Amino acid sequence: MAPTYSTFGPYILFKEVLADELGHIYRAGELVKGTLGRTAWLRVFDRAAVPQAELGNRLDDANRVGETLQAANVGAHSRFSVHDGTTCNAWDYAPGQPLTAVLRKVQEEGFPVPVDNALLIMEKLSLALSAGLAVDMGGAPLVHGFLHPGTIIITNDGEGLVSGFVVGTGLLGLLDDGAANPACAPYLAPEILTTRTPSSRGDVYSLGAILFHLLTGKPLPADPQQRREVVTGAHLAFDEEPVPKDIMAVLSRALADRPEERFSSAADFKKELDKLLYGGAYSPTTFNLALFMDRLFRTEIEAEERERLTEADLDVTPYVRPEPLVEEQEQAPESRPGRGGGKGPWIGIAAAVVVVAAVGAWFIFGRGPATPPPPPTPTPEQVLAQRRAQQAQVQALVQQQVTQLMAEREGQIRKELLGRQDEINRLQKRLKEVEKSGGATANTRRQREQIQRQIAAAEKAKQNQEQALQQERQKAIEEAKRRVQATAVPATATATAVVVAPTAAPTSPPAPTATPIPPTPTPAVREGEIVAGGPGVREPVLIKRVTPSYPPVAQRMQFEGEVTLRALVGIDGSVENVQILEATHPGIGFEKAAEDSVRQWRYRPATKSGVKVRVWVRIRIPFRLR
Repeated sequence: MAPTYSTFGPYILFKEVLADELGHIYRAGELVKGTLGRTAWLRVFDRAAVPQAELGNRLDDANRVGETLQAANVGAHSRFSVHDGTTCNAWDYAPGQPLTAVLRKVQEEGFPVPVDNALLIMEKLSLALSAGLAVDMGGAPLVHGFLHPGTIIITNDGEGLVSGFVVGTGLLGLLDDGAANPACAPYLAPEILTTRTPSSRGDVYSLGAILFHLLTGKPLPADPQQRREVVTGAHLAFDEEPVPKDIMAVLSRALADRPEERFSSAADFKKELDKLLYGGAYSPTTFNLALFMDRLFRTEIEAEERERLTEADLDVTPYVRPEPLVEEQEQAPESRPGRGGGKGPWIGIAAAVVVVAAVGAWFIFGRGPATPPPPPTPTPEQVLAQRRAQQAQVQALVQQQVTQLMAEREGQIRKELLGRQDEINRLQKRLKEVEKSGGATANTRRQREQIQRQIAAAEKAKQNQEQALQQERQKAIEEAKRRVQATAVPATATATAVVVAPTAAPTSPPAPTATPIPPTPTPAVREGEIVAGGPGVREPVLIKRVTPSYPPVAQRMQFEGEVTLRALVGIDGSVENVQILEATHPGIGFEKAAEDSVRQWRYRPATKSGVKVRVWVRIRIPFRLR
């Protein structure tokens, strides 16, 4: 039996992901003209304490920022709206979990966030806030104002997404609610709690508060007077050791009581954080963060994969609201029959005679040279909206080009990184065995030092490979921008010439002229083109799954494992290519078994704007002994 979903405005609520002091977060489908459009994260601010009027006053600015701010770590294509008096925010869906849910799960499972992953999450959040600083808001840089775990998504692929820009000032009204205050106050600076005025240094404090929670497993106290002592004596939840001095230096400065003693902005916070991330003491990778999310939410990820297959085939007819009927306009008083026998019929007859005479004259004397009405002049708002749409489409084209350019090389480097990590794990295990086996003999010390050097060399090599991957991705981005600009510039130049050049009075019926608005580069989608997910893309749907055979060697050794790969789905639904991204116990057959299986899978092909296209899909194959 097909599941039944509830709705909120134009959204079908597929699944409630989180309930917190701000309201609810759902995985939702957006209805567009009676059809199912994008899958979206939907934050509904439906707690009684949320100041709806305050949010409503900021929605126009929030939507303008949503169109402009299209950065990698910001919720894409963010849109705010109000339905039945309740505000909501929707942005493009990327599989993952709200940070609030991550922190809750960590606490429940007793599975703390590793230090490297905590630092990497903070880098991604500071990148998002730094991107906001480039947006002008009334002559000042854009600040968030209410950075809270409920406004952050950690994706299954190891990315961090920030939502809720502009409405932060409105959400500060939650501090007046006795139930919401204890859950919101720990992430806000002391001066924000009193003045309710967001600032860039206030955002820095929020970054520090979230870092503290990730490292220690506990939020700061709601009372600012109690925080200094708690920060000074902080211990890592991961190994119950004191917070390392280099991290404590960044944390203490971010959480300084006086704003002027903090980092001046999220960008400055990130610069200092980068010294930790790439200085050699830590080795954070997106791959390891994705692995952490997979281990923590494996059951939820498997359930979501099944649920999204059902959602993709949903008949949305029962959820589409009928269009409101347009009532007939009341007749004007002059056209109503009067009491005295009425002039209305005679007026109507006279008007009909005039119309007939005009039509006859048109046919007898010819149509004559008719000057078409001038094209409507676009308003500044229309021009701005189309330019923003153009920027968004250029960014989408750049991302598509990057995906194509990096497809093969990224998979190869990730495979090398996986092998390097296995080598590090093996050496660390060997080091522990040496330390356990032996005393303080000279031979033991030499062995320990030798293994430590090998670990350091392997970690350095891994870091170099990661940097190489980042450099290649940056080169791919620059090349993609060059290609897109090369195709977009001629069209723009032509349009400008049409707008500027004066037009002479036509002596014959003129050809239609383009509306003088800078055009959006919208190259036609070619069948078979490789595209990334996004607006207009309907993802492939799995229709035939082949279970992999268990590798005999792994079965004899009683090994369980897992393989993460990505598959290129063709326009006929077949799997054209497979790339192994990650595998446990490499070399004993898990990779080949997974690849052989997936190559036999069949999909309903992906489409973009109704055209069949090729898409990479990420797949995880578990191997479990029965």
